[in-house]
Amino acid sequence: MEVELRLLVAGFCIVAPSLLFVGFVRLLDGMREGDFVERVLDRLDENVDETGTTLDPTLFLRTAQEKSRQRMVPCADCGAPNVAGSARCGLCGMKLQS
Repeated sequence: MEVELRLLVAGFCIVAPSLLFVGFVRLLDGMREGDFVERVLDRLDENVDETGTTLDPTLFLRTAQEKSRQRMVPCADCGAPNVAGSARCGLCGMKLQS
């Protein structure tokens, strides 16, 4: 009886994670094709009024890449990195040494 119980537990431990994973993938797939996702995507495509803002991820990444290529200098007061040639620190506002 003990051997059968161990085999049953071992079989459950082998099969259960796979079944749970398949169920989770099907759940996510069903959510992806749902009406809620379509409404959210439609809302993102709409024009935003004057009080709202939209952020284009590709523009954000492009800007971040350009900023990372610029030479940075640390602020003498707080140590925050600033673009070389800036007059003041972007974090504390102290005047940067040229």
